[in-house]
Amino acid sequence: MLTFVVLVHEAGHYLVAKGLRYKLDSFYLAPYGVALNYKEEKFASNDEIKIALAGPICSLVLSFVIVGIWWLFPGVYGLTYQICGMSLFLGLFNLLPAYPLDGGRVFVSALSEKMPRKKALKISMCINGGLCILFFVAFIITCFVNYNPTFALMVVFLLGGIMESKFESKYQQVNLYNKKVKDFSHVKTLAVSEEVTLGELLRAIDGSKLTVFYILSESGKTRVLTEKAVLSFCMKEPISRKIKELKFK
Repeated sequence: MLTFVVLVHEAGHYLVAKGLRYKLDSFYLAPYGVALNYKEEKFASNDEIKIALAGPICSLVLSFVIVGIWWLFPGVYGLTYQICGMSLFLGLFNLLPAYPLDGGRVFVSALSEKMPRKKALKISMCINGGLCILFFVAFIITCFVNYNPTFALMVVFLLGGIMESKFESKYQQVNLYNKKVKDFSHVKTLAVSEEVTLGELLRAIDGSKLTVFYILSESGKTRVLTEKAVLSFCMKEPISRKIKELKFK
Protein backbone atom coordinates (compact mmCIF):
# COMPACT_ATOMS: atom_id res chain seq x y z
CA MET A 1 0.00 0.00 0.00
CA LEU A 2 2.84 2.38 0.84
CA THR A 3 4.47 1.62 -2.52
CA PHE A 4 1.23 2.49 -4.32
CA VAL A 5 0.88 5.76 -2.40
CA VAL A 6 4.48 6.77 -3.15
CA LEU A 7 4.11 5.90 -6.85
CA VAL A 8 1.01 8.11 -7.14
CA HIS A 9 2.93 10.92 -5.47
CA GLU A 10 5.90 10.53 -7.81
CA ALA A 11 3.65 10.24 -10.86
CA GLY A 12 2.50 13.80 -10.12
CA HIS A 13 6.09 15.07 -10.18
CA TYR A 14 6.92 13.13 -13.31
CA LEU A 15 3.88 14.10 -15.39
CA VAL A 16 4.13 17.81 -14.60
CA ALA A 17 7.88 17.81 -15.27
CA LYS A 18 7.32 16.05 -18.57
CA GLY A 19 4.63 18.55 -19.50
CA LEU A 20 7.09 21.38 -18.82
CA ARG A 21 9.66 19.71 -21.12
CA TYR A 22 11.97 18.34 -18.44
CA LYS A 23 13.38 14.83 -18.38
CA LEU A 24 14.07 12.78 -15.27
CA ASP A 25 17.78 12.05 -15.05
CA SER A 26 17.87 10.05 -11.83
CA PHE A 27 15.85 9.53 -8.67
CA TYR A 28 16.02 7.91 -5.27
CA LEU A 29 12.90 6.87 -3.39
CA ALA A 30 13.10 7.90 0.24
CA PRO A 31 10.45 6.79 2.77
CA TYR A 32 8.63 10.11 2.34
CA GLY A 33 8.98 10.38 -1.42
CA VAL A 34 11.55 12.04 -3.64
CA ALA A 35 13.22 15.38 -3.14
CA LEU A 36 13.81 17.18 -6.43
CA ASN A 37 17.13 18.68 -7.39
CA TYR A 38 17.74 20.89 -10.39
CA LYS A 39 20.61 22.70 -12.05
CA GLU A 40 19.91 25.89 -10.17
CA GLU A 41 21.39 28.44 -12.56
CA LYS A 42 19.38 27.09 -15.50
CA PHE A 43 16.09 26.24 -13.86
CA ALA A 44 12.94 28.38 -13.97
CA SER A 45 11.68 28.92 -10.42
CA ASN A 46 8.03 28.85 -11.52
CA ASP A 47 8.60 25.42 -13.06
CA GLU A 48 10.23 24.17 -9.86
CA ILE A 49 7.23 25.28 -7.83
CA LYS A 50 4.80 23.55 -10.19
CA ILE A 51 6.78 20.30 -10.20
CA ALA A 52 7.28 20.33 -6.42
CA LEU A 53 3.58 20.96 -5.66
CA ALA A 54 2.40 18.28 -8.09
CA GLY A 55 3.39 15.42 -5.77
CA PRO A 56 1.59 16.60 -2.60
CA ILE A 57 -1.46 17.63 -4.64
CA CYS A 58 -1.72 14.13 -6.14
CA SER A 59 -1.37 12.60 -2.66
CA LEU A 60 -4.10 14.83 -1.21
CA VAL A 61 -6.39 14.25 -4.20
CA LEU A 62 -5.97 10.49 -3.76
CA SER A 63 -7.05 10.82 -0.11
CA PHE A 64 -10.09 12.93 -1.01
CA VAL A 65 -11.09 10.51 -3.77
CA ILE A 66 -10.94 7.59 -1.34
CA VAL A 67 -13.10 9.50 1.18
CA GLY A 68 -15.59 10.14 -1.63
CA ILE A 69 -15.64 6.44 -2.45
CA TRP A 70 -16.58 5.71 1.17
CA TRP A 71 -19.80 7.66 0.69
CA LEU A 72 -20.74 5.53 -2.30
CA PHE A 73 -19.32 2.19 -1.13
CA PRO A 74 -18.98 2.15 2.69
CA GLY A 75 -17.92 -1.49 2.57
CA VAL A 76 -14.48 -0.64 1.14
CA TYR A 77 -13.54 1.45 4.17
CA GLY A 78 -11.70 -1.40 5.85
CA LEU A 79 -9.62 -2.01 2.71
CA THR A 80 -8.74 1.60 1.92
CA TYR A 81 -8.49 3.59 5.16
CA GLN A 82 -4.77 2.87 5.51
CA ILE A 83 -4.06 4.03 1.95
CA CYS A 84 -6.05 7.19 2.65
CA GLY A 85 -4.10 7.89 5.84
CA MET A 86 -0.71 7.19 4.26
CA SER A 87 -1.45 9.39 1.27
CA LEU A 88 -2.74 12.22 3.47
CA PHE A 89 0.35 12.05 5.70
CA LEU A 90 2.71 11.91 2.69
CA GLY A 91 1.08 14.93 1.08
CA LEU A 92 1.00 17.08 4.22
CA PHE A 93 4.49 16.08 5.41
CA ASN A 94 6.01 16.98 2.04
CA LEU A 95 4.45 20.44 2.26
CA LEU A 96 6.66 21.34 5.22
CA PRO A 97 9.03 24.20 4.26
CA ALA A 98 12.06 21.97 4.84
CA TYR A 99 14.47 21.38 1.97
CA PRO A 100 14.56 19.02 0.09
CA LEU A 101 10.91 18.19 0.81
CA ASP A 102 8.47 19.53 -1.76
CA GLY A 103 7.42 22.38 0.49
CA GLY A 104 11.07 23.26 0.98
CA ARG A 105 11.52 23.35 -2.78
CA VAL A 106 8.65 25.79 -3.11
CA PHE A 107 9.97 27.88 -0.21
CA VAL A 108 13.52 28.06 -1.60
CA SER A 109 12.33 28.77 -5.13
CA ALA A 110 10.07 31.61 -3.94
CA LEU A 111 12.86 33.15 -1.84
CA SER A 112 15.28 32.84 -4.76
CA GLU A 113 13.26 35.48 -6.57
CA LYS A 114 14.33 38.03 -3.94
CA MET A 115 17.79 36.78 -2.90
CA PRO A 116 20.61 34.45 -4.06
CA ARG A 117 19.56 30.80 -4.03
CA LYS A 118 22.43 29.81 -1.71
CA LYS A 119 21.14 32.24 0.92
CA ALA A 120 17.61 30.89 0.48
CA LEU A 121 18.95 27.35 0.99
CA LYS A 122 20.68 28.39 4.21
CA ILE A 123 17.41 29.83 5.53
CA SER A 124 15.62 26.60 4.63
CA MET A 125 18.26 24.53 6.40
CA CYS A 126 17.73 26.64 9.53
CA ILE A 127 14.04 25.77 9.29
CA ASN A 128 15.06 22.10 8.95
CA GLY A 129 17.03 22.37 12.18
CA GLY A 130 14.14 24.06 13.98
CA LEU A 131 11.67 21.39 12.84
CA CYS A 132 14.08 18.65 13.93
CA ILE A 133 14.21 20.13 17.42
CA LEU A 134 10.43 20.53 17.50
CA PHE A 135 9.75 16.94 16.39
CA PHE A 136 12.40 15.57 18.77
CA VAL A 137 10.77 17.35 21.72
CA ALA A 138 7.39 15.99 20.60
CA PHE A 139 8.86 12.47 20.46
CA ILE A 140 10.27 12.79 24.00
CA ILE A 141 6.85 13.92 25.25
CA THR A 142 5.12 10.95 23.60
CA CYS A 143 7.56 8.60 25.35
CA PHE A 144 5.90 9.57 28.65
CA VAL A 145 2.34 10.23 27.45
CA ASN A 146 1.41 8.20 24.37
CA TYR A 147 4.40 6.61 22.62
CA ASN A 148 4.58 7.60 18.94
CA PRO A 149 7.77 6.84 16.94
CA THR A 150 6.52 8.86 13.96
CA PHE A 151 8.09 12.04 15.34
CA ALA A 152 11.45 10.30 15.65
CA LEU A 153 11.22 9.16 12.03
CA MET A 154 10.47 12.74 10.97
CA VAL A 155 13.66 13.89 12.67
CA VAL A 156 15.65 11.21 10.84
CA PHE A 157 14.14 12.17 7.47
CA LEU A 158 14.81 15.89 7.96
CA LEU A 159 18.38 15.26 9.08
CA GLY A 160 18.82 13.06 6.04
CA GLY A 161 17.69 15.95 3.88
CA ILE A 162 20.45 18.11 5.36
CA MET A 163 23.28 15.57 5.37
CA GLU A 164 22.59 13.42 2.33
CA SER A 165 22.27 14.57 -1.27
CA LYS A 166 22.35 11.26 -3.12
CA PHE A 167 18.57 10.75 -2.90
CA GLU A 168 17.82 14.00 -4.68
CA SER A 169 16.29 13.72 -8.15
CA LYS A 170 17.67 15.61 -11.11
CA TYR A 171 15.57 17.03 -13.87
CA GLN A 172 17.16 18.39 -16.99
CA GLN A 173 15.24 20.55 -19.39
CA VAL A 174 14.64 19.26 -22.89
CA ASN A 175 14.24 21.91 -25.54
CA LEU A 176 15.80 20.37 -28.63
CA TYR A 177 13.71 22.02 -31.31
CA ASN A 178 13.68 25.59 -29.97
CA LYS A 179 17.02 25.77 -28.19
CA LYS A 180 18.20 29.36 -27.89
CA VAL A 181 21.63 30.13 -29.32
CA LYS A 182 23.36 33.20 -27.92
CA ASP A 183 26.45 34.96 -29.19
CA PHE A 184 28.46 32.71 -26.89
CA SER A 185 26.79 29.40 -26.10
CA HIS A 186 28.02 26.40 -24.13
CA VAL A 187 28.85 23.43 -26.33
CA LYS A 188 29.04 19.80 -25.31
CA THR A 189 31.20 17.61 -27.57
CA LEU A 190 31.18 13.83 -27.51
CA ALA A 191 33.23 11.28 -29.43
CA VAL A 192 31.29 8.08 -30.15
CA SER A 193 31.73 4.96 -32.25
CA GLU A 194 29.66 3.93 -35.23
CA GLU A 195 28.07 1.19 -33.12
CA VAL A 196 26.06 3.75 -31.16
CA THR A 197 22.33 3.96 -31.95
CA LEU A 198 20.25 7.05 -32.65
CA GLY A 199 18.41 6.49 -29.38
CA GLU A 200 21.68 6.60 -27.44
CA LEU A 201 22.61 9.84 -29.18
CA LEU A 202 19.25 11.33 -28.24
CA ARG A 203 19.75 10.44 -24.58
CA ALA A 204 23.20 12.04 -24.65
CA ILE A 205 21.94 15.40 -25.91
CA ASP A 206 22.19 18.05 -23.20
CA GLY A 207 19.05 20.13 -22.90
CA SER A 208 20.98 23.20 -21.72
CA LYS A 209 23.91 23.07 -24.18
CA LEU A 210 24.51 22.62 -27.88
CA THR A 211 25.67 19.04 -28.40
CA VAL A 212 28.03 18.03 -31.19
CA PHE A 213 28.97 14.41 -31.87
CA TYR A 214 32.21 13.23 -33.47
CA ILE A 215 31.54 9.86 -35.06
CA LEU A 216 34.70 7.72 -35.13
CA SER A 217 34.74 5.01 -37.79
CA GLU A 218 36.95 1.93 -37.93
CA SER A 219 38.68 3.33 -41.03
CA GLY A 220 39.81 6.31 -39.03
CA LYS A 221 37.45 8.76 -40.71
CA THR A 222 35.63 11.19 -38.46
CA ARG A 223 32.18 12.63 -39.11
CA VAL A 224 30.55 15.53 -37.31
CA LEU A 225 26.91 15.13 -36.33
CA THR A 226 24.93 18.04 -34.88
CA GLU A 227 21.77 17.90 -32.77
CA LYS A 228 19.61 18.91 -35.72
CA ALA A 229 21.16 16.16 -37.84
CA VAL A 230 20.41 13.59 -35.14
CA LEU A 231 16.80 14.79 -34.88
CA SER A 232 16.48 14.75 -38.66
CA PHE A 233 17.64 11.13 -38.78
CA CYS A 234 15.22 10.22 -35.97
CA MET A 235 12.34 11.54 -38.05
CA LYS A 236 13.19 9.12 -40.84
CA GLU A 237 14.88 6.15 -39.18
CA PRO A 238 14.13 3.89 -36.15
CA ILE A 239 16.01 5.07 -33.08
CA SER A 240 17.42 1.55 -32.75
CA ARG A 241 19.39 2.02 -35.98
CA LYS A 242 23.16 2.24 -35.57
CA ILE A 243 25.14 5.20 -36.87
CA LYS A 244 27.09 3.04 -39.31
CA GLU A 245 23.82 2.04 -40.97
CA LEU A 246 22.79 5.63 -41.74
CA LYS A 247 23.22 7.17 -45.16
CA PHE A 248 25.04 10.49 -44.93
CA LYS A 249 24.82 13.00 -47.76
